[in-house]
Amino acid sequence: MSKRHHSPDQSRLLTALLIAIVWASQGTTSVFGQLGFTDRQFEQWVFQQYGNAATARTKLKEALELYTEDIDQACGLSEVQKRKLRLAGRGDIDHFFREFEKVKQKFQLIRNDQQKVNQIFQDISPLQAQLTTGLFTRDSLLQKCLVNTINREQFLKYVKVDDERRRFQHEAKIGIVITMLNQSVPITSTQRRRLVDLIRRETRPPRKSSQYDYYAMMHQISKIDEEKLTLILDDIQWQVFTKQLARMRGMEQWLKQNGILFDDEEEERLLPDAQVAAE
Repeated sequence: MSKRHHSPDQSRLLTALLIAIVWASQGTTSVFGQLGFTDRQFEQWVFQQYGNAATARTKLKEALELYTEDIDQACGLSEVQKRKLRLAGRGDIDHFFREFEKVKQKFQLIRNDQQKVNQIFQDISPLQAQLTTGLFTRDSLLQKCLVNTINREQFLKYVKVDDERRRFQHEAKIGIVITMLNQSVPITSTQRRRLVDLIRRETRPPRKSSQYDYYAMMHQISKIDEEKLTLILDDIQWQVFTKQLARMRGMEQWLKQNGILFDDEEEERLLPDAQVAAE
């Protein structure tokens, strides 16, 4: 059975529905003599797989350590460089939790009002997106620190390893798209090979792997010249595939805002400032 995917808007609607169900069946906690949601429930909404803020902070610190070690293995960091990257990464984590506390305080003021609690998900959604895509993306303190901490030789080693990892992940995601299509309508081995070659040429890996990888890949495929796709697929196959692609159109801004797609002007990597100046 193929996995069913929901759009971000659908996910928020489902979440709002879940809140209504919880309000009716479980929302019996007394808050100053009134019914309302608890801080614990709020944290579960925000942190989902982590469950609560304390566990999320621990997991993010572990992720920072693993990321620092990955960079070290790729290009060989000094202890001073490691300390700088860890400090910057902790700054990213602290910034995230400051934003979380702001939303939490807003929630505490309105948690007895079901309608307003539903609206709080407009503030929760960006926090969830950050957790999904990761805190250490291009605009993070850690990445800015990385660019200005390592030298050019280290940077090029890191880029090589990172590009190889992203290419491997990209190939895997292309395979998922082809498998999903084949489950909907059978394709031949020749069609599969030609589709893989076309998608590989016309798409790029997302900034960071996340649960939205399928959306990101399908969105990029939806921008491929239709003529190139119809030269590979027959009429029936194309009718099925174009319906799948149609659901992905219109998501570009959301995918970019949540750090899942590149902006056009961000295609080139930044080199360490000192190295650029030297050239």
